[in-house]
Amino acid sequence: MILSVVVPRLGDRTPGGTVHRLLARAGEPLRPGSPLFELRVDLGAARAQDCPPIVHFRILSTERGHLRAWTAAEGDALDAGAAVGLATSAPDEATDGPAARPLRTSSLVVQVDPLAG
Repeated sequence: MILSVVVPRLGDRTPGGTVHRLLARAGEPLRPGSPLFELRVDLGAARAQDCPPIVHFRILSTERGHLRAWTAAEGDALDAGAAVGLATSAPDEATDGPAARPLRTSSLVVQVDPLAG
């Protein structure tokens, strides 16, 4: 089965974010808890602020699969629901055709050192 890796909706006032880091590599098997990517979200985007609150979310797979390709790159700003990558339920499965559904994921907030880049 073809599965799309998408930007999750992280709340009512969080329309999306910027891909901060791609953590998994194409060709890797995915297991529950496998880190996929980090998303940088500006929670102050709804109104102007001198120092907007920036939060990083790590997106994790909650099911088994195989990451086949990334369709987005680090630095891409994407809306919730936008495709970031492509996965399949089997490693040798064809990837032509539409995704049957999104890969099941979960998210957690991570502390990122702003001096580390």
